[in-house]
Amino acid sequence: MTKVTLRKMTESEFESFQAKLVIEYAAANVSAGRWSAEEAEEKSAAQTKELLPQGVDSPRVLLMAAENSGGEKVGHVWVGLDRQGSAGGAWIYDIEVMEDHRGKGYGRAILHAAEQETLKNGVNSIGLNVFGTNTVARSLYESAGYEITTQQMQKEITPS
Repeated sequence: MTKVTLRKMTESEFESFQAKLVIEYAAANVSAGRWSAEEAEEKSAAQTKELLPQGVDSPRVLLMAAENSGGEKVGHVWVGLDRQGSAGGAWIYDIEVMEDHRGKGYGRAILHAAEQETLKNGVNSIGLNVFGTNTVARSLYESAGYEITTQQMQKEITPS
């Protein structure tokens, strides 16, 4: 099994992560039909700021870089230990394997390591959201034991 070590993101890693996250989250919400292109980046930035008010030092948040056994950074994970608007449990807001390290088992390893860090922080359940079009991620989460708890569906309609 592929293994990783998680460590707290540095301030410069966080700045890069946040800039990329705002753009990618905005694009994903536009693609999913949730937001218009005109409002997407502003909404994405506002949500990120709300969830990470103190950046990398935000309380009850794990912002971690993942390194392989050779000390090379292979990805990252963002876990909120208290999911907003939920009855409990942690929430994976973002998990990513760097493109040149994909397909090598790092996604599963980062997911497992994040679960263990969550347990160390006294939280014994964890959830996440995955866009329906992300079949690779959906397959990973299902094979790792994640179950669908809610499901949103949408259909474009046209006059008949």
